[in-house]
Amino acid sequence: MSGEELQQRITNAIQAYRDEIDRTRREINEVESLLRQNMAEVDRLAMRETSIANRVRDLDVNLDRYEKTDIKTFFSTLIEVQMRLQTMRAQVDQLQARREALRNRQSLLSDVVELLEQAASELARSAKVADLPFDPQTMIANIIQSQESERLRISLQMHDGPAQAMSNLVLRAEICQRLLDRDLDQARAELVALKTAVNNTLQETRKFIFDLRPMTLDDLGLVPTLRRYVAQVAEKHKIDINLMVQNLDQRLPGHYEVTIFRFIQEAINNVVRHSGATQARVMLENSDNVLQILIEDNGNGFAVKEAIASAGTRKNMGLANMRQQIEVLLQGEFGIESAIGRGTRVAATVPLP
Repeated sequence: MSGEELQQRITNAIQAYRDEIDRTRREINEVESLLRQNMAEVDRLAMRETSIANRVRDLDVNLDRYEKTDIKTFFSTLIEVQMRLQTMRAQVDQLQARREALRNRQSLLSDVVELLEQAASELARSAKVADLPFDPQTMIANIIQSQESERLRISLQMHDGPAQAMSNLVLRAEICQRLLDRDLDQARAELVALKTAVNNTLQETRKFIFDLRPMTLDDLGLVPTLRRYVAQVAEKHKIDINLMVQNLDQRLPGHYEVTIFRFIQEAINNVVRHSGATQARVMLENSDNVLQILIEDNGNGFAVKEAIASAGTRKNMGLANMRQQIEVLLQGEFGIESAIGRGTRVAATVPLP
């Protein structure tokens, strides 16, 4: 593939991502419109609930003034409004989570465009890419493969996580609906359990959104995001992970922070998935405007030469992506040391702008 053909492919990819950004922006606008409507309905139902609840309290005080049918009507109406209000609030939470996910996707796509534009610029004025073990065509293929692998991972997580949880919520809501005409006390108990399940699902969805694209990366920067991410992984997988950061008080350009975070995230994911380690250490040190990154563990280790030789295959695509993130996107140096039974050490050196 000639340089001009490669430039054209990158240009086409940039345009495709920009089109996807436009589609995502339109979907965000649609979600926000639905969100405004649902929030207005929530406000209306809340006011109605308050009104009916006041009448029920009056009924409790002046029970002898009301007919039995009126009492039944008041309580049935109150339960119906409360159920509707609970459902609408759950829909508002879902729409807010969807809007957050779309905003994260939009930001991620913008970062991809920025990185591709940088890669195109570097390709035009530097021959460094040609000196790497990865030729340009392989780099493009790896980017596409990485994107499809990430989409598969996200779809599986959505199916096993939020989608499954939402399905369970629907079933529990149907149970509550059936109980309303038979056993109000049991229906109230089920509603309490349903509320707890909704809250748990919301928290899991927020964790999913954080893994997909941490908002703190844009708001607070690389170091606070890494601290939160490392703490979550350590708690979830029962691994002792020590994060050390030195001389990195300043914010870095957006594409640097995204790329470095994804690099460290992939390294930690490898520790969790493959190493069997009980301890790991992550270190970032800024020395003379050069960032040193180190991730090491006490796990099982592996044969480095074999892994590097197959770094372009699907099985070891993560290793290839890590190398490209550092050497191609950030113009740094990447290295890995490991041996069977002796743990793994991943290191990178990145010149800072």
